[in-house]
This record gives sequence, structure tokens and C-alpha cells, in this order.
Amino acid sequence: MAGPLTPFIHFINPLNWHWKDVIYGADVHKSMAIHCIKDQSFESNIYLVTGDRPVLIDTGTGRMIGPIMSRLRELVDISTLDRIVLTHRHYDHVGGARDLSDRLEAKVFMHEADSEPVRNGDDQGTLANEFLDSVEPLDVIDVREGEVISTGEHDLRVIHTPGHTIGSICLFDDSNRALISGDTLFVGSVGRWDLPTGDIRLLKSSLLRLKDLGAESLYPGHGPFVEDGAKHQIEIGLRYLGV
Repeated sequence: MAGPLTPFIHFINPLNWHWKDVIYGADVHKSMAIHCIKDQSFESNIYLVTGDRPVLIDTGTGRMIGPIMSRLRELVDISTLDRIVLTHRHYDHVGGARDLSDRLEAKVFMHEADSEPVRNGDDQGTLANEFLDSVEPLDVIDVREGEVISTGEHDLRVIHTPGHTIGSICLFDDSNRALISGDTLFVGSVGRWDLPTGDIRLLKSSLLRLKDLGAESLYPGHGPFVEDGAKHQIEIGLRYLGV
């Protein structure tokens, strides 16, 4: 059952231009907020993590920038939204980063092991070519294991979780036990490991590390989230991998 400190999540469906908010938490003034722009088709989930300095996590392909920007303006003062964090290199997560960073005048961060193809605008390295599209070079700032990205409400610790890609990361809010997992872990499944730089052995090791976090809520790169039972989802992922 949702308690007063449970994050409240906003579903956003930009493809249908229909916005639906689902709120958890009895005392909104005490709650943290993670707004989820829900994935459609091949788009990734996009998360807006609130605070004095909010952070955007992933950007989708960039094909729905207009509706996304409109919703962001409703949710926050976009003059304070000056950071974007990318969970990994794939086009469905990074394709909108150039446009959104330009519009928001935001800096873009991602793990150093995945940053080169994004920095160079590498269509094969980002898999943009698989989406029959391309990416422009983008200046990104490297982050490493253990760095903390603070919004004022959330302290998001960078966890390097290779396996889906060599530079995949998760972001963990230790205080609130909230895990933003990118494509490392989904509800009921795990990310693919058969794409370039993917490695099933590393993915197994990454999930074993996540299991020890004590996460309660899980916000993955695609599909639904869970506000309770994240550890169970990690166990499901490990069983899926034969661990």
C-alpha cells in the first residue's frame, strides 16, 4: 500500500496527445515525484525527476519533441531543467537528446563507455540505422560509477550495469529505494544482450549487484513500472538469465 513517502508517477502518452496522471502518496508536499513519459512503439520511457534542479532521464527517439516539451513546461520551470542523463547509447533513448538539449540549454551526461558513438553521431554505434534514422554528433559529459546527481529532492547514484550495452547505467535513489534501470531490467524481463557490446555474463553480474541494493520501486526504460517489489523483479530477471 502506498505510504506518504511513496513516489508519485505521471503517465504521459505523447503519441495520442492524451495525458493521464497516476498519483501515489498521501501527502503530496512530502512526496518525491518522478514523472514518466510512457513509451509508445519503439520510444523509451522518459523520466523527469523533480527538485530544485530537476533532471531528465533519457529522451526517446526525438520524434515527439513538441508534445514532450509542452508537458515539461506544465510540470516544471524549464529554465531549471538543465541536465539530461542517458542510460545508454541506443537510439530509442538518445535520439531526442540533441534537440532537447538545444531547446532546454541542457548538458547531457552518460557513462564514458557508451559516450563515444553519441559524441560522434555514429548511426551504427547508436543503432539509429536500425530505426532507418540518423543521429547528429552531441557533446556529452562522461559519468562514472558512484557519482551522484542531485535534484534537491533525489540523490541519484550512478551504477554502472554493463550487459545490455557496455556503458549502460542505472540510477538509484538510496534514501527512497527507487531504481531507474534503463534497459538493464524491465518488469518481468531483462534487456537484450545480443546487440553490439552486449554481454550476457556482464548482464548477470549487473543484476546480482542490483539485487543487493534493497530497491523497492523500479522504473525501467520500457513498459510498466512497479512502486513495490523491485527486488522480486530483479529475481525474475536473474531466473530468466539462468542464475
